[in-house]
Amino acid sequence: MISTAPISFSEAERLSQIFDADNREEWQKTSHILRVLNLRPDSVIADVGAGTGYFSSLFAERLTAGTVYALDTEPNMVSYMERRFATPAYTHIRVGLSQHSDPCLPAGLDVVFMANVYRFIRERQAFLAQLYRQIDAATRVVFVDFKGSQSRVGPQQAQAEVVAAGFVVDEMDLDGCPDHYILQFRKGSMA
Repeated sequence: MISTAPISFSEAERLSQIFDADNREEWQKTSHILRVLNLRPDSVIADVGAGTGYFSSLFAERLTAGTVYALDTEPNMVSYMERRFATPAYTHIRVGLSQHSDPCLPAGLDVVFMANVYRFIRERQAFLAQLYRQIDAATRVVFVDFKGSQSRVGPQQAQAEVVAAGFVVDEMDLDGCPDHYILQFRKGSMA
């Protein structure tokens, strides 16, 4: 069951016990998500709302010649990731602070990834407008978030919002993960 109680993201160490738990593969099917992403070793990816860096670390294992931008709005999460990734194994991870209505993306991204984040964005139209401005036409955007009756922003609503913001949906995967959808889209041409 998905909790609807407010979540405080200021306690990174406590949240890492949830976000980085050994059973995450069971409840989220991270292996399926990684297959869908199909990252090349030289990919450049932004993990927006990276939290404790769970997916960023998985991306870094696969990107032998690429770069991972681990971005979060919560300063405590950013500090946590800076400590976590301060090892020679993670020299290709860049940790940074983003804003609630602005992902603060660097140029030249192949993929923008957000897992369990979209439903927490209050100013989604402003966020999507900034996202649209900050990516290239070739950049793929992938949202992974909860589906079902307890989701704050279900897959159909998320899809409608990205289309309204000028994006083109490439794929909506409702079946690959038990409790999550995977929405893949890209920048459309604004006529």
